Amino acid sequence: MPELPEVETVTTGLNFAIKNLIVKKVYVGRYDLRITVAKKIKSVINNVKVVGVKRRAKYGIIKFDNHYSIIFHLGMSGSIVIERNNFRPLQKHDHIAIEFIKKNNSKLRFIFKDPRRFGFFNIYHDEDNRYKNIFKNLGPEPLIKEFSVQSFYENLNKKQSSIKSLLLNQSIISGLGNIYVCESLFLAKISPFALGCELSLKDIMYLYSKIEKVLKKAIKEGGTTLKDHKNISGEIGYFQNYLSVYNRENNKCVNNCSSLIKRNIQNGRSTYYCPNCQK
Repeated sequence: MPELPEVETVTTGLNFAIKNLIVKKVYVGRYDLRITVAKKIKSVINNVKVVGVKRRAKYGIIKFDNHYSIIFHLGMSGSIVIERNNFRPLQKHDHIAIEFIKKNNSKLRFIFKDPRRFGFFNIYHDEDNRYKNIFKNLGPEPLIKEFSVQSFYENLNKKQSSIKSLLLNQSIISGLGNIYVCESLFLAKISPFALGCELSLKDIMYLYSKIEKVLKKAIKEGGTTLKDHKNISGEIGYFQNYLSVYNRENNKCVNNCSSLIKRNIQNGRSTYYCPNCQK
């Protein structure tokens, strides 16, 4: 499932492509996605300008100047693709398409594709409680200045759960998923099975810095493509070339510590770690 770096890659590219453009046509291939698409999507943003596109946690938000916003989540297999001028016929898994005409009369269209339909793409008024409820329980973003190491420590230090499960908890820190949690814990030399209350302030400070390092590198590389992730131009990400533990079961540890990377199931998710470096 796309995590913070993958969604950041998509929303940054989409913002560059459609900010300040005016919607000319909305196509809906099917309404029955994970969340049923509101039928008003075809009318309320017609001839309306895009204010911008941003990310919150693992969600993308397209804001319009009439106080409506589209929220999308890529789920397991979702993607957004940009087309210019010569549009191909819409295909089976092209669920939503929004068309724009630029000032030079050239055309641009983006398509929301999702073969497995675990994602969603829906429109809300900015004052709609359903819009607000999507974000109300999300924790702080890990790459903003307001996300302090002290508050991070205080949140984790109270918990008797494993640090792996705490980092996946979107109410504690938003946007992290299995890939970047495994990678961050490895770089911080912290066992994924350690309890939050067992970790010192020094441990959390080190982990905090490694989360930032991993996410910034992943964003720079366009995210991780193990199966489905592509940016809006249809290109894959490259952070998979820098993975230290994730998906590397039985491979040698990159620290040359003589151990092999192990995989355990933890809370229903695969946990990859080095038993020697992460004691």
